[in-house]
Amino acid sequence: MIRYLKQYKFLLFLTALFTAISSLSYVFIAILLQQVMDIVDMGDMDGFIKILLFSLAYFALMGVFMYLQSLFSKKFVCKIMKAVRSKTFIGIERHTIEDYSKNNTADYLSAITNDVKMIEDNYLLPLLQVIQYTIIFIASLAVMIYFDIIVTVCVTIAIAIMLVVPSLFGGLLSKRQDKYSDMLSDFTNHVKDLLSGFEIIKSYRMKKYVLSRFEISNEATIKAKYSVDKAIAANEAVSMVLALLVQVVVVFLSAYFIIIGRISAGALLGMVQVSSNLANPLLIIFSNIPKIKSIKPITQKLNNLSDYKEQNTNTKKSPSFKKMIYVDDLHFSYDKENEVINGISLSIDKGKKYAFVGKSGCGKSTFIKLIAGYYSNFKGDVLYDADSLSVLDIDKITALSSVIHQNVYMFDESILDNICLHEDFSKEELQSVLSDSGLSQFIEQVPNGLKYHVGENGDNLSGGQKQRIAVARALIRKKPLLILDEGTSAIDMQTAYDIESRLLAISDLTLLTVTHNMSSDILTLYDEIVFMANGKIIEHGTFEELITKHAAFYDFYQLKK
Repeated sequence: MIRYLKQYKFLLFLTALFTAISSLSYVFIAILLQQVMDIVDMGDMDGFIKILLFSLAYFALMGVFMYLQSLFSKKFVCKIMKAVRSKTFIGIERHTIEDYSKNNTADYLSAITNDVKMIEDNYLLPLLQVIQYTIIFIASLAVMIYFDIIVTVCVTIAIAIMLVVPSLFGGLLSKRQDKYSDMLSDFTNHVKDLLSGFEIIKSYRMKKYVLSRFEISNEATIKAKYSVDKAIAANEAVSMVLALLVQVVVVFLSAYFIIIGRISAGALLGMVQVSSNLANPLLIIFSNIPKIKSIKPITQKLNNLSDYKEQNTNTKKSPSFKKMIYVDDLHFSYDKENEVINGISLSIDKGKKYAFVGKSGCGKSTFIKLIAGYYSNFKGDVLYDADSLSVLDIDKITALSSVIHQNVYMFDESILDNICLHEDFSKEELQSVLSDSGLSQFIEQVPNGLKYHVGENGDNLSGGQKQRIAVARALIRKKPLLILDEGTSAIDMQTAYDIESRLLAISDLTLLTVTHNMSSDILTLYDEIVFMANGKIIEHGTFEELITKHAAFYDFYQLKK
């Protein structure tokens, strides 16, 4: 958190300045009360009127400084919160697809929401309170010395006893805060999972199971929170008892000194007032110190996200795809035990169209993701023209290709925004991709045309309409490689045929299609059919060649028919 405090050090300085002024003005009320009491004790009416007018002006000015303190402290907290959220989000966005997929989306969501909120509640606000009440305590101690040195010495001894409190609870609270953060992340994950499957829950009458699962997760999260709260409560209770001890020492000693004539009644009133400014600040300081210490694992988690290091692109080459992509003896495993891709070698020529077919789970989607640079922990090699993937800039590799998955994601914005993704394209470019994707007729039919709002993840659209928008989104960027990862499997055959045939007609586009569609009308349009099984390429060639061979693809094709 130090980096953020340094980033807004001037705002922190202003906050601390007005905190100091308002805190000192609050402490010096004790001296004001002493003066009032002594003037009253002497029966000095002129002095009483003067101090009354002074007090009115004093409290008015004190109110102004307290307002400025509150204003700057709130602005300081808001700025830090914004900076933490922004830096964490930017760090998450820097992740490669491979590294991002190692965690659940809900974990990232929990970090940006729950963990950042914990930073506010258990670090920023306690820190400002520690600054404020430390100033109050030091000023109160100085005023106490002004009243009587012996009382001050006795109070100091009582305070020394209180110094051991934070060490008793700091470590325990830190562990429980860390566990609570993990439980919040799990809870967010569960809730996101359940809400995302709302339609399935309704369709299959899963209400009993879903409510049970939610309650179990909710109960575990509350238990983790209560565990933190119990440690905080114990810390606060012990601190409160010790803080009251300070006040007891002050009251009894001051009363004794009045009896023996050492101090005046005004001094007693002033010391009782200032003793609360010794006890209460200590209570607040010592209850907040463990909170501040406990947040360390949370800040470390956020720092790990925000400080994510991208690959050093200065030493990486920019990829080119002018002739071919060559895959040489490629091996890949998700769990380092079971190989999903097992020794594949293949040449992909620029401008040609390839259909990858085979049973579900044979490695088709994984293979094309490896080609697109999604994963780096493979054996073998992938070469763009003559350059190995290992020496190329991965960000620029992904920029060479557009991927259309079966489940197309739509932002809750207009059709135009979902195609252009807030980039600028000419009207001619837009009209061209609307035509190539078959969207033109649909755009003419919907209200507001391209400004039509698609809803959350395209809820206002059919599956075919979403697929066409995804195609337009890919084509408008004129990338040389388009990957259709079962992109038409969730729509009707006529729409699928229309979309695929339009893409196959684009001469300078290299198309890699993962498909279960065994329509001969479509497959004959591909330059090459790649038949896969068990992570290997069993055979490849044109549709006519593979059918004529009467081998593995032929059997698969006949079975599908």
